[in-house]
Amino acid sequence: MHKILLTIIACVTSLSAQAHVPFLKPNQFNVTHHRLTIESAFTEFPFQADFAMDSPNFTITAPNGTVSAIRPVAKTKAAVYLEPQLTEEGSYRISTGQRVGPIYKAVETADKRLYFADDMKRVTGKATTMNYYSYADTYIFKGQQKYAPKPFNKGLEIIPLASPNGLLLGSALAFQVLENGKPVPNARIIVVTDNEHFTKRRIEDLYDIDNVRASNIHANAQGEFSFYPQKAGLNFLFVTVHHQLNELLWESQNASLTLEVNLPPESQSKP
Repeated sequence: MHKILLTIIACVTSLSAQAHVPFLKPNQFNVTHHRLTIESAFTEFPFQADFAMDSPNFTITAPNGTVSAIRPVAKTKAAVYLEPQLTEEGSYRISTGQRVGPIYKAVETADKRLYFADDMKRVTGKATTMNYYSYADTYIFKGQQKYAPKPFNKGLEIIPLASPNGLLLGSALAFQVLENGKPVPNARIIVVTDNEHFTKRRIEDLYDIDNVRASNIHANAQGEFSFYPQKAGLNFLFVTVHHQLNELLWESQNASLTLEVNLPPESQSKP
């Protein structure tokens, strides 16, 4: 086991010293024309693609619950692009599925907290390794928002409990964090708005387990939480859960959800 892990680590080329997070970004949430494109990438600043996030598990879940595979139509160094076909009216879940990433060097502190990338420089502890799993979702719709929660019950997921495409500024939406179909008690949800790093300086990265951003949300014992958006436009929710598998290896489960928050009807007609 020791030799296998060391061999894998030696073969992994670090993509960056920082901790990147996964996202999916549609060019349309309310799909009104055939030029639908969804961008898949890793980033430090949503929604700016740093490097491509490919996945063997891209899927689209139709309003009737049918799950179909999606194949990328293009790939650059920065992003992968999807062009799913919507065959009926209703809400669709676009997902990377659970994506197995590299094994990284990490540090385990005395209180059993796990750090990797740049975070390793500011803590002391014993050397260990971490397998990074990523999961990214977004929801789009055509016509009416026919929506029902459809968790995959595999890996870490952020599941909207009502239509995520009906979220308006000044309103709220309920979610549940699940891992392998079971609630994640007290999960910490990182909330980010598009381009917020241009308006305020961010001290910690999004992955940082010590992240104490004022916008953070903590779920209840059933993994449920309510999101009250503070800004219209693209919003990003992100969750991390760590598990120690053995003395040499941890796993880091990570899930993100991209949402569009619209202005309420009375504000849309104002200049």
